[in-house]
Amino acid sequence: MPIQIIWGNDLNACNKFIQKIIDQKVSKIWRDINISYLNGDDEDQIKQAFDEILTPPMGDGSRVIVLKNNPLFTNKNEEIRIKFEKNYQSIPSNTYFILQNIKKPDTRLKSTKFIQNLIKKDLAIETSFSLPDLWDYEGQKRYLEVTANSMNINLGKGAAELIMNTVGNDSFNLISELSKAKIYLTAITNNQNKELILKSEDIKKIFNDHQSNIFKIIDHLLQKNINESLFDIHYLLKKGEPALRLNAGLISQIRMHTIVKLLHNSGEQDLTKICKIANISNPKRIFFIRKKVNNTSSDFLIKLMSNLLDIEFSLKKGNNPINVFTENLLKLS
Repeated sequence: MPIQIIWGNDLNACNKFIQKIIDQKVSKIWRDINISYLNGDDEDQIKQAFDEILTPPMGDGSRVIVLKNNPLFTNKNEEIRIKFEKNYQSIPSNTYFILQNIKKPDTRLKSTKFIQNLIKKDLAIETSFSLPDLWDYEGQKRYLEVTANSMNINLGKGAAELIMNTVGNDSFNLISELSKAKIYLTAITNNQNKELILKSEDIKKIFNDHQSNIFKIIDHLLQKNINESLFDIHYLLKKGEPALRLNAGLISQIRMHTIVKLLHNSGEQDLTKICKIANISNPKRIFFIRKKVNNTSSDFLIKLMSNLLDIEFSLKKGNNPINVFTENLLKLS
């Protein structure tokens, strides 16, 4: 009764891992009958999953039941916990039960403790696939380098930074772009065994055009690169990003940066207190925020926050988003 615990926000890697299990364990002939994809957000589908795991596979090979967004190790639900503990012993040896969630298992829950006990007894396997946070520059860079190296690609000077700015924090796009790069590099070297080095000029030729995200906009604003921030904002708006949602995200981030800056200036060193006031869940993030606002004045941050609130007010009145962002942010130049 192999139980697989899969968690993490790298959904592309999670899905590939699940697909690998299916390809290895499920007979192609009996595939349609022996695979079930169910959603843990629906209580009826949770019950269906617990019923299906007791059913042996039809024909040859194994049976796989995937319960995505499963609540077993993230939410307290005694009914689900009790049913799982009752049913797990009756799972056939050739049936695989995959419990997947973006969130990390909550170790405080009885159901998680039960699963951890199964892992210790080799009755369950835990695998995680997590992307580095968008604000964790060094973490993103390491992840990018490891991914490139796994594809036998070495990155030239400045290549990692350029890829991060182009692709962002999306593992699917990253692997897709690196795969294209590998084909291109192999073709121009005319030797599949030769070391492949991806240079900045190659990236500009073969990677998809400009990608943008809110954290890049924040960086531009903090560095007072207003024209660059407007370019990214206009790009997102043209792609269909709702203006109010985009501005709400900017307000949330700038508020956080402003609070950290003001508390730092006041001499506050208690990370727990700073996290509580700034609504930061991970204390490690404070170090990165301090680094980003080191050369940004408190007055500028307060003015920026005021202008973003003006943008919100103007957007709610129905004004043209591009004009609203442009007029208000250019005042900071």
